Amino acid sequence: MRCSAAGGPAGVVLRDAGPGDHHAARVLHRRCTPATLDLRYPGGAGEADRYLGHLLDPRHGRAVAAWTAWGELVGLGHLLWDGEEAEIAVLVADGWQRCGIGSALLRRLLSLAAHAGCDAVYAVTMPANAGFAAAMAAAVRDAGLSLERQASPGELVLSARLVPLPHAARARSARTGFLPTTTHS
Repeated sequence: MRCSAAGGPAGVVLRDAGPGDHHAARVLHRRCTPATLDLRYPGGAGEADRYLGHLLDPRHGRAVAAWTAWGELVGLGHLLWDGEEAEIAVLVADGWQRCGIGSALLRRLLSLAAHAGCDAVYAVTMPANAGFAAAMAAAVRDAGLSLERQASPGELVLSARLVPLPHAARARSARTGFLPTTTHS
């Protein structure tokens, strides 16, 4: 087990990720079982590497990497812009699951979404992905938000409406290129 005695990620730090992390992300994929990759990527394990260029491109959102002190990428979280909302997704290497890395990534992604001026976040997963659903529920609850669940055969959508931040309108305009409009009565 690679977790600390307190149950958290021992010696793991989070930092922004981008195109320069493409190779490390491919190596992370090799550390994951096909079942783990199937839960994370719509195309499953066979398509996982194809998504990386888009996921690590800052034009499409933000990415956060979880690195060990010795330089091993053990987790990767993505916040993908979708209009005024953002999709959240997380992948943690099999040997590092249940150590708090996914939860730490989710908390960071929720904070990034709020600071970017997103109205809401959502995650699309499979109903069998109970670990992710529990981590998302805890991160949302810890942020003082409510989690909504929409289940259908083969798909589970988890969503949370974010609390507006004072600078959210400026952040949204910086992210989208559009200035918010205000009306005065």
